[in-house]
Order: sequence, then C-alpha cells, then structure tokens
Amino acid sequence: MHHESCYIDAPDDHRIFVNIWKKTKSTKKVRAILHINHGMAEHSDRYAALAERFVEEGYIVYGHDHRGHGKSVKHAELLGHYADKNGWEKVISDVFLVNRLIRERHEGTPIIIMGHSMGSFIVQAYLAENGRTVDAALLSGSALSDKLTVNFATVLAKLETKRSGPLSRSKALDFFSFGIYNREFKPTRTSADWLSRDKDEVDKYINDPLCGFLCTNQLWIDLVSGIKDIGSPDTVKKIPNDLPIFAFSGERDPLSYNKSKTHGIDLLTSHLKHSGQHYVTQKLYPGARHEILNETNRHEVIDDVLEWTEKACKLPPLKTTSTRAKKNVTTESA
Repeated sequence: MHHESCYIDAPDDHRIFVNIWKKTKSTKKVRAILHINHGMAEHSDRYAALAERFVEEGYIVYGHDHRGHGKSVKHAELLGHYADKNGWEKVISDVFLVNRLIRERHEGTPIIIMGHSMGSFIVQAYLAENGRTVDAALLSGSALSDKLTVNFATVLAKLETKRSGPLSRSKALDFFSFGIYNREFKPTRTSADWLSRDKDEVDKYINDPLCGFLCTNQLWIDLVSGIKDIGSPDTVKKIPNDLPIFAFSGERDPLSYNKSKTHGIDLLTSHLKHSGQHYVTQKLYPGARHEILNETNRHEVIDDVLEWTEKACKLPPLKTTSTRAKKNVTTESA
C-alpha cells in the first residue's frame, strides 16, 4: 500500500492535513473513494488499518485531520480547539475542501463519506449542505442526542466558558462525556476502556500524544451547537432523500446507549427516516463498544461495510471474500 499526504489551505489560512492511501501500482480503475472523518480527540492516522483493507478492495482512501486535531494543529496550544469564532462552520467547510480535492482528482468516481463519533455529526451537517457531492454515507459510533442532554451540555459549556474563558479546558465537560462513559465498564483497567474490548487498541490510544486530550470550552460550545442543529428535522430534510446511509455501532457503545434501553442508533435512523430519508440501514454489534472499527470483531464490521457499500453504490462485486459466513447488509427502504 502506498501512503502519501498533503495540506489544503482554507480561506482563513488554516492548513488541513490530509492522508491518502492507495495501491502502490495499479492499472485497474479505482472502485470508489472512501473519505474518513475521525472522532474527537484523535486523528486520521489511526484509520490506516481500515484504509489498508479498503485499498485491497480497489479503493483510494482519504482521511483528514479536523481543526484542533492531529497534524492540522499549527501550535500545541491549539490542540482541541476549532477556532475562536464560527468553529463548527469552518470544520464543515474544511470537509468540503477535501471533498473538492477528491472530485478534482477522481472525476466520476463514487465517493463514500464516513464519520466516526464527532466525525459522524460533522458528516451529517456536511450532508445537509453538500449532500450531492457524495454517493453514500457511513455513520460509525453515532447517535441522536436527546434534548435534555444537549441542553445540559450547552449550559455547562457556557458556564465553564464564563468561569475560565473559551480557551480553557474543562475537566467537568470531559467527565460529563468520557468519564461517565467509562463508568459503564467498572471495574476498569484504564480511563479509555469504553472505547474497545481490545486491550491493545485501548493502550495504543492512551499512549498516543495526539489522542485523549482535553478540548477547549469553545470547541464544546461549537460541537454541542452543531449536534443540536443536526437534531432538527428541518436540517435533516436538507439531506438528499435518495442518499444511501449506513449507521452502525457497538451495542454497548455508551455514546449511543441510554437507560431507556433505546439505542442511540435506533433513534438516529428513525429520525432520519421520519425526516424523509428513503435508504437508511443500521446494524448493532453485540458486546462491542464505541470504536467499532477497532473492536475485537472489526473484521466482521469492515466486511459488512464493504458489502453494503458495494450494493449502495452499485459497484462491481468484491474481488475477495470473507473467511466468515456471509451476513449481507442491504440498503433498506424507509
């Protein structure tokens, strides 16, 4: 597999780091493009193993680091910070710039956009504005946040900003999200047990200096505002209703799980369908946690994603077959 990278300059002079994975040498036509949007407090390098599997199947994979993350951070103090103003809007605009680069380089090739966790919320917002620039969407580790949670997070973020400033990093906000998530798995071995049952993957995350950092109060305000917006039926109705969407999650993902026993993925897909989306598919994986693509059953998950993508984009059959028994994931009509 060949790996390269580049930077894209945004209108405000911010530089967006982009990873690109593809076959070292190939004369065959590219099947499709996968565009990865990573989650909060991580970066796109962590998706190299996923990219390798897609490259084996004839894809080219792009993954960029969001503002305040990975190699898109100019100065260390900006790690975990989108922007002083209009951060959410700028993050969505960055996605468009990467998408434009992909379309310029691979004209006519299907594009599948994928978002994990925070990235899944970014992707939903992007689709509402630019849904016709992609051919299918993958939402990993996502959910539909309830109004009570969103309102509480909004109030807390504003209080913390008033108390210590927009560039400060609040342990209270961090605990409200990640700390509470980890309590679901007591007794815990680490502070990140909620991510995966695979201890090696958890340790990689913990030992990565570009993962697990505290984000600024301003980023939280931007993110919660964005999540609130995509929870509105009026926003979702802007997504092309014929766009295939596959939402998948671990059954024990604490971001999606709630005490009412109604999984966040169920709520999300119902929300999408009731807002007019015709081709929404979902799948839950028993026992799996938040980072479903780094879970002990990740090969099963990737198999399912590849099969769904083949059908959703009407691609030629996959050249390889899974060693496990086939479990088809089909595009459902609402």
